[in-house]
Amino acid sequence: MQRLHYIFISKASRTSVASLLSILTPIYLARLGYSALYVGVALTAILAGNAFFNIILTRYGDYLGRRRSLLVFGLLVVASGVLLSSTIFLPIIILGLFLGNISTTATEAGPFQSIETGVLPTLVANGKENRAFGVYNFIGYGASSIGAFAASAPDYFQDSLLASQLLYLVYGLVGILLLVVYRKLGNIEPREAGPTKIGLGNVRPEAKRDITKLSFLYSVDAFGGSLVSQFVLSYWFSQVYKVSLSSLGVIFLAVNVVTAFSTLMAPVLAERLGNLRTMVSTHLLSNVFLILVPLAGSFLAALVFLFLRQSISQMDVPTRQAFMAQLFTDQERVPANAITNTSRSLSGIMGGPLTAIMFTIGASFLPILTGGFSKILYDLLVFQSYRKKVH
Repeated sequence: MQRLHYIFISKASRTSVASLLSILTPIYLARLGYSALYVGVALTAILAGNAFFNIILTRYGDYLGRRRSLLVFGLLVVASGVLLSSTIFLPIIILGLFLGNISTTATEAGPFQSIETGVLPTLVANGKENRAFGVYNFIGYGASSIGAFAASAPDYFQDSLLASQLLYLVYGLVGILLLVVYRKLGNIEPREAGPTKIGLGNVRPEAKRDITKLSFLYSVDAFGGSLVSQFVLSYWFSQVYKVSLSSLGVIFLAVNVVTAFSTLMAPVLAERLGNLRTMVSTHLLSNVFLILVPLAGSFLAALVFLFLRQSISQMDVPTRQAFMAQLFTDQERVPANAITNTSRSLSGIMGGPLTAIMFTIGASFLPILTGGFSKILYDLLVFQSYRKKVH
């Protein structure tokens, strides 16, 4: 089996259980009796973990190596699953969420994605990168739809808390699968020869400037994204329209299926418009639909706008990854991904407490509105910054 297929297997297995957990966790915590404040703390722990391990990857990834790094993060998934499935004690739950490199949406920002999207362009022929990123994200969102549906399982069992804990254990078992897959990857180290240097020692000065600029721009997008993640939206629908966990599973199954197919269209559109124009135009329109979700006035209308948003919102993901591949060399891609993903996670951390405060004071519409307008600002800024540099 080609190494590219192993990357696709790891993406599918990881995003399926991450999607499951992003829907299950806020409902699970609410059923344990924890308030919206603690749900926000849980979201913050997930984002903080992604940021922390991306920092570790940036600092020591070249010394440890890409494959060994993936194996270490796989072990952390196993540990996370064991912790989350074994207790209802909040500090242990928070620790498990921090260690697991869990994604709160089907779009990852943790160290797994930093390495895999850095490696992927080297595993395909020149000119095929965009299509490969499209397939990579299609697989991710397709698997996420299955995980979202699986999140409804506890509602079908008499002891829903036990069923929830068993699903957390499944997350740990996926960590074991990741260890098996990553051991088979073989050599995925950079092609460029040269001495290994700590941190950004192997990154060109021009590339460092792009990393700094993109870190700021992506942080604006990620701040907005943390306010409208699948984690938050599932909690919003449950609180505002009293949608059950079983119904949420079906909703986000359909949402992620729509999203998955849209990512296949993104590379086709990018071949005509270019990566930058495709990622900005589709993302901008999707955020208009997003802002209309809390303003819709009814569950059905809100659901329609959510589906319209998801039909184009993630078309920027494969094109953004291809855009990054344009800007950076093979040796630079993993640290560039790790740093920009760190900025995304750190910026997203602010979304956890803010979301909790907004829900606590009864302003449940504010996270979605704030998130939508923040993401529109990102679209305008990134296009203005790179419209003359990358086509």
